[in-house]
Amino acid sequence: MRFSPTLVTSAVFAALAASGCVYADNSSAVTAIERITVQGDLRQQHVGQLAGSITVVTEQDLQRQSVQHLDQLLNQFANVNFSAGASRGRFIQVRGIGERSEFVDTINPSVGILIDGIDYSGLGISGISDIAQFEVFRGPEATRFGANALAGMLNLTTQGPTETAEGKASLTIANYDSYQLAGQFSDALNSKWGYSLSLEQQQSDGFIENRFLNRDDTNDINEFTGRFKLAFQATADLKLQLVSHVVDQDNGYDAFSLDRDRTTLSDEPGQDELRSTALALQADYSGLTFARLHGQLSWLDADMDYGFDEDWSYVGLHPDEYSTSDRYLRDREQLTLDYRLVSTDAGRLGESDWVLGVYAASKEFALTRQFWNWDLWQADTFASELSRSNLALYSELNTPLSERLSLVSGLRLERYEDEYADSSANYITNNDTMWGAKLSLNYQASPQALIYLLASRGYKAGGVNGDALAKAADDSLSELLTKASFVPETLYNAEFGVKGTALDQSLVTRVAAFYMWREDMQVKGWLNPDSGPQFAGFIDNAGSGRNYGIEIENRLQLHPQLALMINASWLKTKLGNYVTIDGDDFSGREQAQAPRFSYSVAADWYLSDTVTFNVGLQGKDSYYYSDGHNARSSRYELLNLRLSYQLQQWQLTVWSRNALDQDVGIRGFYFGNDPRDGYEPHVYEQFAEPRRVGLSASYQF
Repeated sequence: MRFSPTLVTSAVFAALAASGCVYADNSSAVTAIERITVQGDLRQQHVGQLAGSITVVTEQDLQRQSVQHLDQLLNQFANVNFSAGASRGRFIQVRGIGERSEFVDTINPSVGILIDGIDYSGLGISGISDIAQFEVFRGPEATRFGANALAGMLNLTTQGPTETAEGKASLTIANYDSYQLAGQFSDALNSKWGYSLSLEQQQSDGFIENRFLNRDDTNDINEFTGRFKLAFQATADLKLQLVSHVVDQDNGYDAFSLDRDRTTLSDEPGQDELRSTALALQADYSGLTFARLHGQLSWLDADMDYGFDEDWSYVGLHPDEYSTSDRYLRDREQLTLDYRLVSTDAGRLGESDWVLGVYAASKEFALTRQFWNWDLWQADTFASELSRSNLALYSELNTPLSERLSLVSGLRLERYEDEYADSSANYITNNDTMWGAKLSLNYQASPQALIYLLASRGYKAGGVNGDALAKAADDSLSELLTKASFVPETLYNAEFGVKGTALDQSLVTRVAAFYMWREDMQVKGWLNPDSGPQFAGFIDNAGSGRNYGIEIENRLQLHPQLALMINASWLKTKLGNYVTIDGDDFSGREQAQAPRFSYSVAADWYLSDTVTFNVGLQGKDSYYYSDGHNARSSRYELLNLRLSYQLQQWQLTVWSRNALDQDVGIRGFYFGNDPRDGYEPHVYEQFAEPRRVGLSASYQF
């Protein structure tokens, strides 16, 4: 590893210096430690006492940037990236690992998403106005989350019931004919029952001008999110909670331009629609003498309609034109169960505490693709169904070795079984047994300073390449038979970290240095046999890979009226032995979606008791868009500004995101699609939001 010794050493000493007290002074130290509890952890420990690189964002942090969607928030996190290829940033990468799209074949995400414990991996996120806490886990988290956490996990917890009546209503208006209307209310009906309700509607014309249709709303946003929670204290030992989510997303999708800017020529703009309903029943039972029982049974049903104009143009553009569209209708239904026992011995001197859990899931995926079949020269349909069942057992043991030293060990065994069938008469069963583990040695130098060494192993499932199988029936694409399936990927992670917090909270700092080894790494491959518009996509295994780097997060209270947040990361990646089906050799190249460095600097300046000014600067190095071509994004810097005025229960805010109006690529392809220049290959990019200016008003009661 080529880390800078000075950088790592300085970060370590800064974290240790932040503790600022003698270990023996327990009473004052414990009361001053930041008390942010990680909701996604098996034991729900405090973030400063948990081994691993974890960032926790609260509701107040969300307000700092006036964010309205997850993809507007992710740039502030060290070693976190995302890609779109849809109306929103749906695909997440952590430490350079993660998917970038989903077309014919069902993906198994390397970075999953949980909202209130419900698995939304691969679906993305709509409203976040009611988020109480947002957690980013970096590195393999198989023991806790299983196959959807090869590289990390995003865990979101929304606002819940309260003992007294609380509410908030907010309205935001912004350029591009945008508005957001949100409201939350929670209360207790009596000593046993409580509830919370949140509603949000977002509307925007989007940031694309379609010159052919003379419209500016073909890439629009129209999203509704509703969440309801009902809590019941059944007995003194048993608490139950019902969680309900509804999402109705009716977005347009018209993002790619032949002129490689924000103007399109599509005559058949696409769509990105999602309608999902989810229910969860959560239980917390403390009546056992030796352990506490936590459990959740959840169900989710989602219907998706995703499609686009393949030629990005209109009939009559050029004599050599083509005019086709591609549409993907998906249905997904899942039932998951996760129950665990958490020992009540935690905190007893010399006693080990443990966790023992079971996880089971049944998921059904159905796809109907409507496309133009170039071999038959007619419109065609492809349909497939995938049934997947998962069963896992997991455990974790925390063993004190001395007053300050402890050993944490975890293990997860998981079995998955797939049944795949499609309209090309393919029927394939696939199964495997996978395992993940972690082992960390934790040294609590003081109540506010933790030093840890962590080794962990993650995994994600293999699968079937339905698109490759269907196209392999054509003699010209018979080589795709070698890509009919792909095997599971394994990730090994070694990590050293230090976390420290000053007693007076004037400094919070965390540093993590890691080295990760990928085996049978899964990459997206494409075959374009005649350099025309027909592509065959598949998931391939590319031997091994390397990902290593460092993450640093700091919060400094420079003055009672001025706070500074500094996050930075450095990342080095390498593809192993990888030669594409077309013969292109990318062995040894950097991996896709893996910028060398990223940073985020933000300041909160309290000008008075009522006026606050927030400024943030985020930067990211260029990176490859794909593992199968050499097109790169551009390096960028984003400036965000916010000025707020607090008047009793009212808050008024004027803000700007991307104030310098930078063009930021969030998805990129390299091929020829413009008949006007003879289909010469170009880098085509989808851009994130341009300069946004808005005004927000909220009333809290």
